[in-house]
Amino acid sequence: MIELGISQDAHFTQFYNIPAFANPAFVGTSNNTYRISTIYRDQWRSALERPVSTFAFSGDLKFPAGTGRNSGDFFGAGIMFYHDKLGAISYTTNQIAVSGSYTKLLDRKTNQYLGIGVQTAIQQKSINYSDITFQDQFNAIDGFTLPTGEELPANNLGFFDLNLGVNYSISPSSRQNLNLGIAGFHLLAPNISFYSRDEILKNQISVESQLPRRWTAHGSYSNNLDNSKRLETRLVYNNQGPYQEANLSAIMEFTNPSFKSKGFFVGPGLRISKAPDTWGMESANITAGLFLNKLLFSFSYENALKNLASAGRNFNAFEFSFILLGDYTNDVDICPKF
Repeated sequence: MIELGISQDAHFTQFYNIPAFANPAFVGTSNNTYRISTIYRDQWRSALERPVSTFAFSGDLKFPAGTGRNSGDFFGAGIMFYHDKLGAISYTTNQIAVSGSYTKLLDRKTNQYLGIGVQTAIQQKSINYSDITFQDQFNAIDGFTLPTGEELPANNLGFFDLNLGVNYSISPSSRQNLNLGIAGFHLLAPNISFYSRDEILKNQISVESQLPRRWTAHGSYSNNLDNSKRLETRLVYNNQGPYQEANLSAIMEFTNPSFKSKGFFVGPGLRISKAPDTWGMESANITAGLFLNKLLFSFSYENALKNLASAGRNFNAFEFSFILLGDYTNDVDICPKF
């Protein structure tokens, strides 16, 4: 018998600041020749002795795809490294991914683009058994000091992964932009059981664990309110196995009309989730940051709203991100910012 695993991918409050993790079709879609992004998430530090930590790095490039009628088309290529660690048992996930995309100019007047991206990855998972105790290790006096009789498999595994995404963008005027996209992750539903096939047959273990596919849908709308203020609203929905979540946020950007390349931004967000049967508000967050020419710094604070917070502990999370942009290429923002 093969059962579907219940594990979930990590998520970020600053979803769009690590584009290769958000949607492979985002690779190469900035209005710059290249983009280097890093993000770090620290979760539940005040509640756990060893918190959950997640780090990701991505870099992507943009290349023109043709001349004449196809002069507005372009290719994108990128690489991403991702590291996630559940500190309590040192359950670690590492991934390195390579992405490619093609974006087609549909209409020059309204700046309509349609892009598709594919991402291949090698993922590695490991666990530290010395951080885990079993019932048979209890010495009946003062702790779990006895050896365990559990037959434990190797604590390291690796597998191939495949992700695919589509992205659509339209800017009917220089003041407005609408972006819509969908993406599928873990399309091959890889087996993430630490038991090998030989061990399963030898020990008559009948359960394998498949990593559930993650389906993402996202949308954003940006509007320049005047020469110094821009408002961007966004919605991101994730579905993975029995779990669902939706993230709604808004960002207000402020700039000096005389120095458009410098400014700051701030805005609130809300995460709601269904796990597994009931929808409810999970957390609220606020994001703030600043951009200076080709550099962007951003910080987020997120705090739990559900029953976890009533246990007397503060289940919060912090995120820091940094983005470095290359030379400016055009006026079209296909990928949402911040």
